[in-house]
Amino acid sequence: MASSKKLLPSDLPAFVEAKLKTWVQPGRHLTLALSGGADSVALLDILAQLRASLHFPLSAVHVNHQISPNAADWAEFCARLCAGYGIPFRAVRVDLKRQPGESLEELARDARHRVFAEQQANFIVLAQHLDDQAETLLLQLLRGAGAKGLSAMGELSTQHSALRTNFLRPLLDIPRRTILDYAALRGLHWVEDESNADISYDRNYLRHRVMPELGKRFPSYRETFARTSRNLAESMQLMDDLARLDCANAVANGNLRVEALRGLSGARARNLLRYWLAESGMPMPPAGRLENLLQQLCSARDDAQVRIALGDAAIRRYRGEVHIEKKTSAPL
Repeated sequence: MASSKKLLPSDLPAFVEAKLKTWVQPGRHLTLALSGGADSVALLDILAQLRASLHFPLSAVHVNHQISPNAADWAEFCARLCAGYGIPFRAVRVDLKRQPGESLEELARDARHRVFAEQQANFIVLAQHLDDQAETLLLQLLRGAGAKGLSAMGELSTQHSALRTNFLRPLLDIPRRTILDYAALRGLHWVEDESNADISYDRNYLRHRVMPELGKRFPSYRETFARTSRNLAESMQLMDDLARLDCANAVANGNLRVEALRGLSGARARNLLRYWLAESGMPMPPAGRLENLLQQLCSARDDAQVRIALGDAAIRRYRGEVHIEKKTSAPL
């Protein structure tokens, strides 16, 4: 089969089929995240062609963020589209309660992920592609992210949540131009989100102003960025492997031993603390906050009772161990 770099639009179903055979066993349920845009509409068309031969149940879910005045029309478009393919469909409305200083993009993403976690499926299939990967890497770089953030997206990834949602991205190696050409070849119709042209959003600014200029000077920047992301993902895997080894000595009954943290180098202690928080389902603090948290845990007097708020929970040091105190619902 042709490589993704030289892929013809007509080859796209065969490319996706090969990806699915790698990750999806027969009988596994796939739910497509269907926005109604060109990318997810094209992937819906491909998955609809493959479901019988690869023997997987297929459904779709649309998240209505209720931001655009056209949002209800997009949900209706997706419903009609899925009805035409005979694919079970669900539309979910979410309320984004934005506080001052909060990013609307991040709120919307978190809301989508909560909806995805509720789906009864083995995989949530996303239509993210090579251009999305490049944008994500550059955004994370500008935000000062570490190896985890810069490793961007993987073809198969698991969201750290109680339900461990599996995300599958079979188009991640495909440029968006190829996807648009496939949609045109198949005569597909889709909706356009008017907010995609709003360059007040960081991602849109990169997409419309920065990436075209990069492409003029560095035509292969998408593939180069993707290679960088894969290298960083490998580095992140090694860091996680090291953290798991350290956990064997540092974690008892789910709690982190302060003495074990103190016995590690600064970088290794930060890596262990970061891993332990992630595995405990905690939100990851920025690098500066993580460093401050580590200092308070390791530097306070042995008899001090340290308690530090983190998201909807608290990190507490008590009798030489670090505990997580999660909020519980008030009794009815």
